[in-house]
Amino acid sequence: MKKWKQAGWVVAILALMLTTACGGAQSTETSSEKQGESSAEPITLKVADSFPTQHVLSAEGAVYWMKQAEELANGKLKLEYFPAEQLGKAKSLLDAARNRVTDVAYVGVGYVTDKMPLSGVGELPGAANTAQEATKAYWKVVQDVLLEKEFLKNGVRPMYAVIMPPYQIMTTEKPVRTVEDFQGVKARTGGAAQSMALEALGAIPVSMPAPDVYTSLARQTIDGTIFATSSIKPYQIDEMIKYVTVNSNFGGFIVTYCINENVWQSLPKDVQDAMLKAGEMTMEHLSAHLDNLEKTDREELEAKGIEFITMDEENTAKFKQAAETVWDNWAKELDGRGLPGTEVKDAFKAALGKK
Repeated sequence: MKKWKQAGWVVAILALMLTTACGGAQSTETSSEKQGESSAEPITLKVADSFPTQHVLSAEGAVYWMKQAEELANGKLKLEYFPAEQLGKAKSLLDAARNRVTDVAYVGVGYVTDKMPLSGVGELPGAANTAQEATKAYWKVVQDVLLEKEFLKNGVRPMYAVIMPPYQIMTTEKPVRTVEDFQGVKARTGGAAQSMALEALGAIPVSMPAPDVYTSLARQTIDGTIFATSSIKPYQIDEMIKYVTVNSNFGGFIVTYCINENVWQSLPKDVQDAMLKAGEMTMEHLSAHLDNLEKTDREELEAKGIEFITMDEENTAKFKQAAETVWDNWAKELDGRGLPGTEVKDAFKAALGKK
């Protein structure tokens, strides 16, 4: 009997040791899992655009946004940058984002009017006098109307959008001093609204992405381009341009950076919040920077011999009259295709504080 009692104690002790060992192993595993979570690799996403790295939209736009997003995400996000059309031409970057060639892509709205015609409302002529004013109004329309109607339908979500300062006409040989001087000028445009404005003035629009402008000017296949002053130096067209208008407001080109919607939905909320907050910071920073550049770049370009032309009051009034017809024609053309062109136009006007 005594032997059985001793055996029972042995079994009990062994059972206790086994239980303790198992508990210890479980505790160690949980600790290891927590350590793995805290030392997990950051989420890595690719960002692609078409701009040379010296372009303001790269240095003060994409790069600025990436830096802010990574910092706000507290080490949970890493963004890899592919500038200068490394992952696709400017016109194809929307598809690159949709098809996961990249996770985030620059989408020049004027280049994809076949897929996002309503989003071009921000490029209507004479909309605003500064990048800051235009950007603030356009982002409201994006959030209220265009997000659902066009961006998400194309499988992407905008992280930020900036409208460049008012585009001017820049020519190589023929100065544009009056509205009549537009007649017959063959000029590059970046979107449907700019093309409609040039046609209303008797000029000949040629739609093409910005990276192609230098070659087209060099080959004299165009007489000039519709551009922002801050884009002259990055694309090196100061080598050929001789004349730039100051007050022929063709509206600003819309620059958006969009993320693949499926990728977006897979991200933790704190990372999403970081990217959106970085977008807000970028819109404020970049639009203000662009407006300041208009002044400093003009001074530098004038010193190089480029003439900046201010049209007189009579011709400015004529230009504005032609621009107003573009707003209505743009909306009616879209209405005729069963799209809410007038609704979007009115929403942009309201955001701008215009009747």
